[in-house]
Amino acid sequence: MRRVILDSLISLDGYYTDAKSQIDWFEFEEADMAWSHDALSNVGTLVFGRTTYEEFSQVFPKMQDPVGKGWDPFIPETLNALPKVVFSRQLQEGTWKPVTIVRTDPVKEIARLKEGPGKDIQIVGSGSIVSAAVRAGLVDDFRLRVQPILLGSGRSLFPTAADRLKLKLVRATPFRSGVLGLHYESRK
Repeated sequence: MRRVILDSLISLDGYYTDAKSQIDWFEFEEADMAWSHDALSNVGTLVFGRTTYEEFSQVFPKMQDPVGKGWDPFIPETLNALPKVVFSRQLQEGTWKPVTIVRTDPVKEIARLKEGPGKDIQIVGSGSIVSAAVRAGLVDDFRLRVQPILLGSGRSLFPTAADRLKLKLVRATPFRSGVLGLHYESRK
């Protein structure tokens, strides 16, 4: 069975966007590249909501000289090559390929993908998809980079009406910038 991995940046108070849905408070450093490289090393499918997919599709396919921009080239190369599943009722066609647009229930489709063959599945951003997958007990690995900022309000990454979910710490990695990388596994 494939594992479902969540890899996200969050504020210290648990938000993945601020109250205006902005992510301009995200800060990246060399340690983020190593973290992302590790997270993507066994991934065979990326899962997005429409907004995150559209944002990523404006950056990664057009990225020239990733090293000059401070990126590990493995990351854009991998993101560009991997099959992408996008949950959207609005998106008619995806330009960042390979892509499959799914208009059905994310929980059912992620569960179906999880049962299939292949490498792991990574959910990228997409708070509503993450919330639904967590609530359904589909997420196996939680890889969070906690940014040293308090936003006070915003969009929470995790569902508020979910049962408690116990996690097991796999690794905690402090970054020079004050970011704390946390890797947990679900204790199902």
